Order: sequence, then C-alpha cells, then structure tokens
Amino acid sequence: MSSAVPAGNFKPPVIQASFLSKWYGDVIGLNGMNVIIHEGITGIVGPNGAGKSTFFKLVMGTIKSNAGDLLVFGQRPWGNWRQLSSIGFCPDYEFLPLDMTGNEYLRFLGGLQAMEKNALEKRIAEVAIIVRMKKDMDRKMGGYSKGMKQRLKIAGALLHNPKLLLLDEPLSGLDPISRRDIIELIKSLNRDYGHTVIVSSHVLHEIERMTHSIALIYKGRAVASGVISEIRNLISQHPHNIILEGKNMAELAKALIDRSYTYSVGFNNNRNSITVKVTIPEEFFDSMPELVEMTGARIERMFSQDDNLESVFKYMVGW
Repeated sequence: MSSAVPAGNFKPPVIQASFLSKWYGDVIGLNGMNVIIHEGITGIVGPNGAGKSTFFKLVMGTIKSNAGDLLVFGQRPWGNWRQLSSIGFCPDYEFLPLDMTGNEYLRFLGGLQAMEKNALEKRIAEVAIIVRMKKDMDRKMGGYSKGMKQRLKIAGALLHNPKLLLLDEPLSGLDPISRRDIIELIKSLNRDYGHTVIVSSHVLHEIERMTHSIALIYKGRAVASGVISEIRNLISQHPHNIILEGKNMAELAKALIDRSYTYSVGFNNNRNSITVKVTIPEEFFDSMPELVEMTGARIERMFSQDDNLESVFKYMVGW
C-alpha cells in the first residue's frame, strides 16, 4: 500500500536529465544519461573523462545537447540566458589574474554582471566573510595559497547569490588541511546560506564527507544514484580482487575457500602469493586476524586491485 505525498510538501527536482547525450565529433561526452538531483548537496563522482564537466556545461546552457532532455529549475537551459542568474560555477582549472587583489577581482566580476556599485561592495564584503577571506582581500592573488585561491574562486561563483552552485573538482590539488576547510565551507553553503550545491570529484570518500546523495558517472552514463549507503551496497555485490603475499599461503587459501564472502581463491606466480575474490570486502578484512592466527600464515603484503572508481564502475556496468 503506497501513500501519496501531500501536494504542499512536494518540491520539483532542481535538475532532471533524461537520456541526455552530448558528443564532440567521434568523442562521446555524455551517453544517454538519466539523473534527478534535488535540493541540498549532491556529489557527482567519476574518474577523469567520465563526463562530469560536460554535464556542468549542459546545466549552465553553455553547450547544447545532441539528444535527450534536460530541465534545470523546470526550464531548458540552452539559450535561456535569464537562468544564468540562478547558477554559479567554479571551474576546476586555474584562471585567477594573479596581479589583482581579491577585492579587485570581485569588483571586475561584478562589473561584468552589471551590478550596481553600492550593492556590489556590500556583496563583496558578505562573500569575503562567507569564504573566510576578509583579512586577505586587499592582497594580490599571486601571494595566495592554493586553498585561498580556491576560496576566492568560490567567492566569485557566489557573488550574484545564485540558487545553484556547480563546483568542479574543488578539492583537487589541495593539502589535507585545505581540503578539510573547503569541505566544511561547502557544507556551510547549503546548511547556513541555502544554496543547492553540486560538487564533482573522482574520490568517493571526499564526497562522503560532504553529503549522502551521489550520482556515479562512468563513460558518460549515470550508472547509479541515490544515498551513499545504497551505492556501497551495490558495490559490495560485485567481487573485489585482493592480493595476499607472505608465508603459508596454501593453508590460508584453504580456510578462505569456506568463507561465505569468498567468490574464488587462486595462486599467482608462486605459492607465496594468492588472489582472493570477495563479495563483501568489509567481512573479509574483519576476519583476517582470526584466519591468520588459525592458519599460521604470515602476511607480508596485502592490497586490493580494485581500490579505485574505475574498477568499481566496470563491475557495475558488467565488464
């Protein structure tokens, strides 16, 4: 028995893509992509070249799709220049004019958007506080750290107070402390300022620190979308290859064969190295101390061949 959602509580998707395709000559950017994105923070996760940047360009309306349908706030973005005021974009490449100060750069952006002077100065002061750059706005950007430059790029995307923020690989190249700070900033942009944020990355655990809603993109297709716990369950349904090297591997292999999570066990080039295919990696790793003690095996090296998104996506599309 299903229950209807009261009309007053229903919010339409921010983005809805149906069989969306874009190609550049013989190169496919997106291939029949289907995805629905709601308010909040959503992670777009995929390896380099998966189609994340192409998707952002289509959402902004800077390129036109070859097939399929795309709605952003219920409207088609291509040729819809009025909708640009609702979208802010922070690209993944470096473009800041390093001989300008932070204030000069934001004034330049505001001028391009024909913002009135007093309103622009007020907004610059606001976004400087939001991105925690207030004390550095009169410094030339050539002296900024990588993290400070990223904050100012986000400030530029925020300047016109858009409803939707598109952040393309905002954590790329940052040191651990700057990554942590940018992740907290992204969470604050939604929680404290009400922006819907779509952030792309090729690192799943980074997105997991920002949001529970993700879409996995591989070779131009959304192969899965939903909450991260559901995606992890999907991933765990496919065998993962784990290599173990050390002493007494034969006894360990015999013990592993009887485990419910083991798909297969095989020796590699010699008797000191085995490859184990497991369906539930968490159970495998949890049980290893017990198995090592029981068999007398000495593990000198253990690593997963599939500790990357490329392998996960190949599993999910049946390669």
